[in-house]
Amino acid sequence: MAEINIEKKKKSMWPWLILLLVIIALIVWALYEMTNEPDEVEYQEAPATGMVIPADTQLASPTLTQV
Repeated sequence: MAEINIEKKKKSMWPWLILLLVIIALIVWALYEMTNEPDEVEYQEAPATGMVIPADTQLASPTLTQV
């Protein structure tokens, strides 16, 4: 009787490599977010538009009261 050599297929390493790269990317991102100091200033109110109107003239303006 003849012998039949059966070889098992080698599993691909690509899925494991991609998974490892994703995990490393997540770890690097998490470390960056934890160690990054915010340089941005958070505003409590809307920034000024550059237009300055004194409060006294706005209330006493005849055009605003006649509308």
